[in-house]
Amino acid sequence: MLKTDCNHYAEFVKEVTPHTEKCEVCSINGPSRMCATCGFVGCCESMNSHDTDHWKESGHPIIVRMPLNDASWLWCYEHNDYLKDE
Repeated sequence: MLKTDCNHYAEFVKEVTPHTEKCEVCSINGPSRMCATCGFVGCCESMNSHDTDHWKESGHPIIVRMPLNDASWLWCYEHNDYLKDE
């Protein structure tokens, strides 16, 4: 699959602002991911997996690596793959 062929890619909204800088659920100061749909911030799978929990509860499939900068990447949970941001 070409990364931009993901049918969820259209849901990626570049204007989304993260609600906070660390996990909204447990406040762990570690790797965080922002929901590209609503701005929810959750810790990653190496911590408590609150980013994955948010996807399972909300159905929002795309996350962005934080902090938001040129090194950030996009991930689609539904396709279990990284996406290319054009």
